[in-house]
Amino acid sequence: GSLELPRAAAHRAVGAGQVGVYSLAVLLMELQPSADAPQILVADALYQLGRVEEAYRLLLAIGPTSPRAPILARLTLLQLHRGFLYDANQLLKKLIQCGDTSCLRPLLAVVSKKDRLLLQGYCHSASKRILEGLRGECALREAVAYLSIAIMASVNSLMERARCYVLLGQRKTAIFDFSSILKEHPDHVQALCGRGFTYLMLNQQKECTQDILAALQISMDAVTKDILSLKDKARKLVYDWLQQYCRTNLSETLAAKAVPCQEEELREAFLVGGVLMRTDCRDTRCHLLYVDILLAKGEIAGAHLAQVFGQDPREAAAQARVGVVEAWQQKYRGGGARLSKLTEKEPSTLDFLLTLIPPIHRKRMAQAAAQEAGSVSASGHWEQALALLTVAVRAAAELRPQFLRQRAACLAQLDLHERAVADLDRVIQSHGDPSDATVSRAPEEPHVWAEDLCRRGHSLVLCSHEGPALDDFSRALELHRGQALQCVEAGLGRSRLAECFLRMALQHYGKQQLSKAWRLTESGLLVDSEHMELRRLRARVKREHCSPCIVH
Repeated sequence: GSLELPRAAAHRAVGAGQVGVYSLAVLLMELQPSADAPQILVADALYQLGRVEEAYRLLLAIGPTSPRAPILARLTLLQLHRGFLYDANQLLKKLIQCGDTSCLRPLLAVVSKKDRLLLQGYCHSASKRILEGLRGECALREAVAYLSIAIMASVNSLMERARCYVLLGQRKTAIFDFSSILKEHPDHVQALCGRGFTYLMLNQQKECTQDILAALQISMDAVTKDILSLKDKARKLVYDWLQQYCRTNLSETLAAKAVPCQEEELREAFLVGGVLMRTDCRDTRCHLLYVDILLAKGEIAGAHLAQVFGQDPREAAAQARVGVVEAWQQKYRGGGARLSKLTEKEPSTLDFLLTLIPPIHRKRMAQAAAQEAGSVSASGHWEQALALLTVAVRAAAELRPQFLRQRAACLAQLDLHERAVADLDRVIQSHGDPSDATVSRAPEEPHVWAEDLCRRGHSLVLCSHEGPALDDFSRALELHRGQALQCVEAGLGRSRLAECFLRMALQHYGKQQLSKAWRLTESGLLVDSEHMELRRLRARVKREHCSPCIVH
């Protein structure tokens, strides 16, 4: 400990007067002839003076009981300087076996740049030779040791050590090394890909994707090469993650910007689409993605579609893209028909593809699809009509209630009454409250409202929800009795509906809920005024509970 201050002072003085440093070191050695530290200090001073042979002989003369690591470190550097590579290698191995290579750090701070690079290059080459042979755990650990020494001399070996840590399964340590490189060189493509692929092994999708995207901004060729070098399973996972990211990114862009988008807004999407096609051009998903990006930019992608899928593709996904192209070309009927192939199996894809069509074309295509649905339903092709109407509903904006009514009727024909009710719920919600006098309404709205309620009530009865169904019919009778009765006659029929009112009224009567029973009998008699059981029930309710709030 008493020598640390003089040694530090000696090292600081090297540049100003090497002779003075040497003299001070010799004096210290004379004062403490049995101590090793002054001899090491003299050897360092001799090295600084260029007297390498004397320094080497002095270090060899130090007794075997001395701490070996500092001496081995200096002997290694001196042998490299003298060109004795075999001896340097043997000394390095001994130094590594000591397990204390940290003594190299202060030493490397004062040796010449030439010798520092000699050490780095030699250790890096030694690690490469090891890695080119058998890659057992022991060999990898030896390579890491050589690389750690190389890194002390120069950071250029960090990449190799990070890769060794990956092979050893020390992934977080590898990420630390990759990050150290990127801190100094943010545009280091290999470090970005290396860290990204290490995150891949840790199943960290977001971090992996971000690193690969950052690398893509610098060099698509290098990233493609690195992805192709991965094993099949890893390459497929990277491919899938990039595909997911690009789909999400494109959807978010289209949610914020109407087509056609600016090229700069799609730059990242084009980059990812490009690397995906280079990685696996046989996968149709990357071609569909590329077509979607082109359409988002406002380019008619028919040529690419035809080249990959043929003039008349069989796949529903490819047909749907042709439908988008046809909508751009104002071929609305054909566009709607092709897009209708996705309605049942891929509704989310349909919604996405509709965002690739400008609003004016989308509206006109919705109208064309609804008209075509009317034609095919007249021929009894209800399922085809349903698919077309789904396109119309999803593509329409202000016309949506009209198409929802049409689709609800189609669903009822197919006995899909739960879905018909869901459509009519949305239609009826669009009306608002008919009793709200502050809302401006067209004169025919009570008429339309009553018909919507009767249609929903009809489907509710057929899917065994009689309570809500009778509420709908009662409200419809209050709004527009004539239209409600016309709908009943065309649907369930007056007699059947009156029986429903009677059955529900009897249930409430049995529970002594006389007000509800009264309202149900009144509505039932509006449907069928000659229904004897409803008349008798009304009379019983009137006798038992003659309330002015019930009897008018």
